[in-house]
This record gives sequence, C-alpha cells and structure tokens, in this order.
Amino acid sequence: MGQKYCAAFVVLAFNSCLLHASGDFSCGPPRGNVFIRTYSTCNSVPFLSPGNDSRLNLQLLLIDAGRLTGTLAIPPEFPIAPDLALLRVPFDFGDWHAIEIGGNAAHISAPSDAADANSYAEGEGSRCSNSRQAVEVFSKAVSAAALPAGEASILITTRTSLVADCNTTTSMNNWNSPEGIHSAIGRQFALYVAGANAFYSGDFQSALKGFKSLESSANPWLKETSRYMVGRILLNSAQSGAFGEWGDLQLKKVAKDDLKGAESAFNSYLDDFPRGIYAASARGLLRRVYWLDGDQTRLAEEYDKAFAETEKGNATVSELVQEADSKLLGTVQIDRIQSPQFLLIIDLMRMRSGGDDSGHGGALPAFTLKDLEAQKDRFARNVALYGYLLAVFHIYVDDKPEEALALLPELPNRKLNYFAFSQQSLRVLAFGATRRFDQEQRLLLNMLPISTLPLQSEQIQLALANLEQHAGHVERVFAADSPIQDKAIRTILTEYSASPAMLRQRIKDPKEDPEVVNAAIYTLLFKELTGGKYTEFQTDLALMHAHPSVILAAFSASAQDKTPDYHCPSLREIAETLEHNRKDARSLNCVGEMVRIQGIHYGQDAAPPQTDLGGGNSLFPVTNYSRMDGYLEVIADHSAESDARAYAFFRAIRCFAPSGSNDCGKQDIPLSTRKRWFQMLHQEYPNSVWAQSLKYYW
Repeated sequence: MGQKYCAAFVVLAFNSCLLHASGDFSCGPPRGNVFIRTYSTCNSVPFLSPGNDSRLNLQLLLIDAGRLTGTLAIPPEFPIAPDLALLRVPFDFGDWHAIEIGGNAAHISAPSDAADANSYAEGEGSRCSNSRQAVEVFSKAVSAAALPAGEASILITTRTSLVADCNTTTSMNNWNSPEGIHSAIGRQFALYVAGANAFYSGDFQSALKGFKSLESSANPWLKETSRYMVGRILLNSAQSGAFGEWGDLQLKKVAKDDLKGAESAFNSYLDDFPRGIYAASARGLLRRVYWLDGDQTRLAEEYDKAFAETEKGNATVSELVQEADSKLLGTVQIDRIQSPQFLLIIDLMRMRSGGDDSGHGGALPAFTLKDLEAQKDRFARNVALYGYLLAVFHIYVDDKPEEALALLPELPNRKLNYFAFSQQSLRVLAFGATRRFDQEQRLLLNMLPISTLPLQSEQIQLALANLEQHAGHVERVFAADSPIQDKAIRTILTEYSASPAMLRQRIKDPKEDPEVVNAAIYTLLFKELTGGKYTEFQTDLALMHAHPSVILAAFSASAQDKTPDYHCPSLREIAETLEHNRKDARSLNCVGEMVRIQGIHYGQDAAPPQTDLGGGNSLFPVTNYSRMDGYLEVIADHSAESDARAYAFFRAIRCFAPSGSNDCGKQDIPLSTRKRWFQMLHQEYPNSVWAQSLKYYW
C-alpha cells in the first residue's frame, strides 16, 4: 500500500490517504541497504518488510501459497545509463512483475494502481459493464430453447440493441416489447429482455419485478440467471446514491435494506447453484457488498477465500491484490480484522517509521508492543506470523534485537520460501544490530545455497558485500572464490571503495565483467587526475583499451573538445604540466573543462550514505573533485596568465547561471562575491573575450 496506515475507518475518498506506489515519478538509484524503516516503493526488498508496499508483501505471501511467482524486469523504455550501476535489491516496485500460475495459461500483471478503484462504474459491481458477453450467453440460451421459427432472431436482435450506459435515463415507458413473440417461453425471454433494459436504464424497481417473476421459470437458464440478476439489481440500487461527483464513496448514503437484500440474494443463489454460471461473479459481488457495508471482517475473510481458491474467480489473483489494497488496506479498522494474513500486512504498515510525509497521509499513529500482544488470539491459526511480527517489532520499532533473535527459528535444511527467507533476513539484521558480524556472515553464507527464489541471492550478496566493506576488507569481494558476483555490487564498490591497487586488478582481470572494468578505469584515472596524482595518472593511461567507450575516450584523446576560444591539450599533457607545476592556471582550468564538457560519471560526484554499500571511508585517498575549487585557486593566483585567470572568473560566475545556485561544487558563495568577481573581470581584463561575452552575474 502506497499510503500510510489510517487509524480510523474512513471512506475511500478522492482525497483520502489512499496513494499507491506507481505515481508520476521515477526512482533514482536504489539504496545499498535492505534495512529500510520508512515506506519506499523505490527501495523494495524481497522479504516481509515494513518499508515495502503492502501489495508486495501480500504478493510474497501468495507466492509461498503457490498462487503467483515473481520476477524483476527493468522496462526497456527506461534504459539504464552505461555509467549507472543499478542494484537488483533493493528494487523499484514498479519493476516487479507478479506472474499468475494455474489455469490454462500464465497471466503476467505488472503492479499498477486499479483505475479509479472507487468508481461507481466498476466492473460487475455496476450496470455499466460491457454487455457483449451477456448478449452471447443470451443468444445461446435462446437458441437452445427450441422457440418457434422467427422468435429467436427477434429476441436476439432486441437484446443486442440494449446499451449499458450509466448516463442513460431511458424510462420503461419509452421502450416497447418486441412484436411477434407468441410462445409462452418466448414471452419469458421477452420479459428477461425487458428486465435487462430496465436494469441498464436505472429503473431498478421495474427490473427487480421482471426478474423476480422469472425465478420459477421452467427454462433452466432463465431461472438461474434471474436469481443472479435479483442480487445484482439490488446491489446497484443500494449503491446508486452513494457515490459523489468524483467517485468518492459515502457510506451513509448506501441503501442498507437493498444491500442486505443483495447479500441474501447472492447467498441464496450460491446455495442453489454453487458451481453455477455466475458463481464466481456472485462471490466477487459479495465482496462488494461487504465493502459497501463497511464489514471489514467478512471482507478480509472473503479475500482470504478468494486467494485460496484455485478455480477461476471473477478476478485474477493480481487483480484481487489491487482490489484488496484499495478496498481494505487503505481504510482498515484493525479491530475488525481477524485474518492473520491481513493482520500481518497491516501491522507491517503500522511499524513504518515516521518522517516520510511524501503524500502518504502524514505520520503513522504510534504502534506499541501492547497493541501487538492484544492481537495474539487472532493469530491462533498461524502462530508463525505472530512470532514474525514480534521479531519485526523488536528490530524496527523498539530496537531490541536480542529479543528478536529469541523468537526466530534457526536456518532450516531446505530451500527458503519468502516467509522463511524473511525470518532469516530478520536474524541477519539482528546479528548486525548486536555487532555479531561473524555470526551474521556465517548465516548469510549458509543461506546462499538454499535461497533460490528471485532476488534472494542478490539480497544476500548485498549484505555480504556490506559486511566486507564496513570491516575494511573490500578486497575479499573481488577474490577469485568470492560468492559476491553481482555486477552492480562489484561496480559500486569499484566506484566508491576500492584502492588504486584493487582498481588496477579489476582492469587486468580477464574474467571481470566489462562494465566493472570500465568503472574501474574511469574511477582510477578520474580520481588520479582530479586528486593530484599526476604521475600515477600518466602511468595508468597505459591500462586504457585500444577502443574505449565514449565515457572513457576523453582520457586518451589527443586533445580535449574545444570551446570556441579556450583550447586544451590532451589530458596526458595536462597531467605532465601539473606534475611539474601544480599551480599551472591553464592546466587547472583544463581539468575543469574535461569535467564540464564530459560530465562526471560512475558516481564520482555523490558518495552513498555511510550505512549503504559504497558509503564510508574509501581506500582511495583523494577527496571529491569540484570545478569551483580549481577556479578559486586560479582566481587567487594573481601571477596566473591573464587569459587563464579571466576564464576562471568567467566560469566561476557562470557556475551560478541561471538559478543562482552553485552548479560546480558545494561552496556557498554569496552574491556579493560573485558581483565582485564580475567587476574584477571587467576591470582587470576588459579586452578579454570572457569579459566581453559576460553581461550578467547570478
């Protein structure tokens, strides 16, 4: 669920707390850490976590139940940049695909929000649904009824002409029964058509009267269909005045008598036709009855039944996930839920940390251990889920990892489903929180061969890499026998953590992935050039491939791309000059030109948080490069060549165009200083092309 938990039961309103994961935004690179306390669809994990969207947590349970499988597929319309290492865990929930199993064929459903989940005109719950299938069924029933010649075609033509439209205001008085129908059974079919017309026209009383008169028909199809339609008519009548202009449901305006009548009619139909033509639809419409009645206890129970049912229902499993998310989880009253499965999902939502107010309804209400313990009896059917929630609480809420460890089982001697994987993931987090890193590593290594479901291995590799990084043993990640083979993990450690010697090893290793090698080449040469390691830079240029990628080509080019009036030699020549004179103004400017023209790649402009993969101290002893640092150094050098110093003024001022914010570094340089630079440029170098072309300061 892309919304935070709502404390009290409120209607599904247009401006309610319901806000799903898939909005009009895209995720940046995921965090290199799976311990995420706040809600984040951009940092989803393959275990039952408070930070996950509730739909993902529900899908993980359904995968274990054999109803779904899952896979991560990065959509082709969002190609990954060649210099961006994208972890598979954590992942963007929008890239997670639930794959339905069972039935005649697999059904693939990417997670997305149900379109206007509160709409009056929604599927079978409305008279506005497409009636094509109903026409086909009617035609078959008429053809099978052995009507006199001509009557069947008249009835089918008449039924086909009916249109289901919520905006229709046609009155029964404006519709005439078809002529030419004389047989008794033909007149019953004509009465059916009249009832259908009244239903589509919103004349529910006339429709109800017509279909009730057919409940004792000798024709089996008419008898069964009329029984079903009585419930559907009463349901539509009950909800007809309950939806506002924007599709928001107002429970107080639901006609309770009609709603109870609909419930009775559907149950009666199912009692008499448990495997009838409309049985799946009737069960689905009962869920709508419970939603409109605010009966969340039975609604949750019906979802449990629907998820457990292997026969085809009125919705796919993926559609049921969306339906449950919009009609139950977004507005739930916890005291009304008896289902252990839904209690688990709701409690995980309640254990999210506050502080994430990105449209999710504000801070979560406090959730205490007493609140959780009060639910114990409701987990009698699945005590393992209750034990898991207690462990989650001790890790995510009250920071008592030792108590969590006492609740969690040892690693089983079998492949891990997602629930068992979740239990062991909590043990990993608890060992880390208690600084028992040897036990954490041992557990992860033992989990690896039995973690075969999608994304389990990637999560374990990430945790192992984080352990090695924070222990100061990044070199173990790149060892020949390392279990960490995930390309993105190796790339991130290459970019942020590896020493120069490790980078050279990656470049020379013929078995290393080419993308990791490119990251190693760029990181090594970029840090050496911008960090003042000019001798090493010239030596390591020999590691460049004969035909480098576009991003790397600048290092081996015979000369840099040229601005109209500022020319730079090759980076090798620049490094050679700076090796002998570290204050050479033109060369310092030219290093800045390389960055300005080519950009900064492979994450060299933004280190991850210390807790994440690639965060913390790097084994490469240079600081992040800033173009502004170079310009400031040249500006301060009054002995610098006039053209070089004028260009430094020009570029330093341009760093603030047009927003007024520094686009070349993190320095906070006041407007008064930029004004002074502007004046100095025009006073000291009035004839330079840079002074003549710069008309403003920002």
